[in-house]
Amino acid sequence: MIVFLPGELTNSFERSTMLNKIFSFFSFLFLAVTTVVVLYSCANIAAPTGGAYDVDPPVVRRSTPDFNARNSTTKRIEIEFDENIKIKTPNEKVIITPPQQSMPVIRSIGRKAVVELNDELLPNTTYTIDFTDAIVDNNEENPLENFVFSFSTGDQLDTLSISGKVLSASDLEPVTGIYVGIHSNFDDTVFTRVPFERISRTDSRGQFTVRGMSPGEYRVFALGDLNRDYKYDNPQEVIAFLDSTVTPSVMQAVR
Repeated sequence: MIVFLPGELTNSFERSTMLNKIFSFFSFLFLAVTTVVVLYSCANIAAPTGGAYDVDPPVVRRSTPDFNARNSTTKRIEIEFDENIKIKTPNEKVIITPPQQSMPVIRSIGRKAVVELNDELLPNTTYTIDFTDAIVDNNEENPLENFVFSFSTGDQLDTLSISGKVLSASDLEPVTGIYVGIHSNFDDTVFTRVPFERISRTDSRGQFTVRGMSPGEYRVFALGDLNRDYKYDNPQEVIAFLDSTVTPSVMQAVR
């Protein structure tokens, strides 16, 4: 069990708030054991199977830019499927990282999922759009589970990830819908001044996966972000952090 501890903070306001609102990180799973095969296997293009009643999720046909594209400059992403789709509660379910300061536009148009980024693209950066289970077919609403789209604005696509679970320290119940973010800057107050470098959000089981990480050492935080600025700047926000750093590394995927 890995527990979030309050640590040494620079002022009494931060210290007292965090002591009152501690979460624990429990069962940190598979620190960066994922590879490109694991992360993007959901993007494979295949022919759908038929049946009397449609139980199959939508199948990807093509996209702009391509999956895992390098040196991409477009802020509009279009993913076309084999049937009409809907995107359910995109502002809650779809996680874009690096986190966006201006709200992106996420919508379905017929067979297409369209994402329009309003922030300027960062150079040499891997962008990851985690649709979770938001994309469903238009009729039976069969979800496309764990669907992730990535591209890079540089020559390299970062594919490391960390996964885990956030539980309430008071009763060990899963914490749903809380942001999990990382920083490679180890300054004591960076999480109060600078938005997270990459983010995820816990599901109904308290589980999360931060994707598109580059090799290096990171601090991991959980934040009940009330104003979506991806930093701790409000005394009403719950905050916790892992008391040790994580260093993702590649391991062979096992099927």
